[in-house]
Amino acid sequence: MYASSGGQCALSRGGLPVIICAMPSILFYIVTPTFNSISWLPQCVRSVADQAGMVRVHHHVQDGGSSDGTVAWLEKWSRSHENDPDYRFTWESAEDAGMYDAVNKAWERMPEDADFMAHLNSDEQYLPGALAAVAEEAAKMPEADILLGAYIILDKDSRYIAHRLPVLPRAWSSWLVCACITNSCFHRVKKFREHGIRFDNQWKIIGDLVFYSELARAGLNFALIAATTSAFICTGGNLAWTDASRVEAARYKRTVPFWAVWFHALIEKWVNKKRIFRRIGRRLDTEYSIYLPGMDVRKGTRIHHPTVRWKRRTVSHEPMES
Repeated sequence: MYASSGGQCALSRGGLPVIICAMPSILFYIVTPTFNSISWLPQCVRSVADQAGMVRVHHHVQDGGSSDGTVAWLEKWSRSHENDPDYRFTWESAEDAGMYDAVNKAWERMPEDADFMAHLNSDEQYLPGALAAVAEEAAKMPEADILLGAYIILDKDSRYIAHRLPVLPRAWSSWLVCACITNSCFHRVKKFREHGIRFDNQWKIIGDLVFYSELARAGLNFALIAATTSAFICTGGNLAWTDASRVEAARYKRTVPFWAVWFHALIEKWVNKKRIFRRIGRRLDTEYSIYLPGMDVRKGTRIHHPTVRWKRRTVSHEPMES
């Protein structure tokens, strides 16, 4: 899916190879919160690091005081990449009040010259050439405050489940339905500093929903881009599908307009239908390339049956690779 040559890279966009031009003046600040995730974190970090060259990248990992070897790995990675061109890596390990508090702390460390900011969890990855594609699309849409890409969903063995296409969030539809996911959402830093909206730390699991709902109601300009930027992995430990998440969501519902609760199911169906309609006229990627545990290079995998119908499956229906 990716090859670098003469300042350009080939990226699969909508299932078709395209050429993305290098934009080395653009700086992305990527934040990754982590806690005892050493089995996933190295792959995430590598997927960010290899974006550098086409754009500049500053990746900051905010660890919550892990005891599983994460700190030792972060120290080693940081030392080995101190002098990398176009790539800066920083990290901190300190107690926090949860994932969203960790992200807020990392945002406070954002460099002054950053152009775009994003949040990538430790069990997620960027696909090859993702940040270069975002920079190119952003140059065409200077009015866009937040750019939304597509992502692929993989099972715990990194096998393909489905594509997830972005949908523009609306103020009225975003109270209880989150049309965005952080791994494929890219913020223009200038606007991010102006609006000052951050994660509300009282929400430990559904903070994404609350955050993007507030952004939509604040009138931020969201824009869709064609690139498939990221991979979301159903690890089996995703907090969004736990009983604790359902309890927190029930508490949040008591804070939103009554009509948003009454029409929640209908709005959710409408948003999901929009995702499916966006499939019309778009060729889905037929391969993807990610890092697997213990690997220093990406492994490419063919997608036999591309689909946008997820249905919250956590196991791939793709044939086993030989």
